[in-house]
Amino acid sequence: MKKFLFALVILFYGCSSVYNIEKGYIDNRRTFVVIPFYNNTEMPLAGLRVASIVEGVFASKGYRIADIDLKIPQRDLSRQEIRSLITELKKSKADYVVTGEVNEWRYKTGIDGEPAVSLTLKVISIKSGKTVWIGTGSRSGWGHESLGVTTQKLINELIEKSKK
Repeated sequence: MKKFLFALVILFYGCSSVYNIEKGYIDNRRTFVVIPFYNNTEMPLAGLRVASIVEGVFASKGYRIADIDLKIPQRDLSRQEIRSLITELKKSKADYVVTGEVNEWRYKTGIDGEPAVSLTLKVISIKSGKTVWIGTGSRSGWGHESLGVTTQKLINELIEKSKK
């Protein structure tokens, strides 16, 4: 019986998530642009990778993603460069910009090498420059999951939690 309870505890807590979400409403009838996230990690290009996943998740949930040709270098961007991109978007017809920060993007050390992801996701009104919604989440996955899968699950959970 003790082995069964231990296995049950491992099953439920092996993959953990934590969220902090500002109450707000993201109007999916509006148009969104996703730009790179600021990378606080040691993993190169994590901000570009996360932005790509965010764009796919938003599009799959019915959010309209604007096709705007921004000249985004294929490297980690500074905070100033991200602010400049947001300013550049004021000339566009998009309503919101989606960006944020990648705080953790790695495989944990040890036997299992589980993926661990921590993100701050922001939706900013392009006209006013104000953040209209913000969510922060952290998630670790199983040893057989990739960082991409874990990140996608976290983003889906953040969006779902924003609706409640």
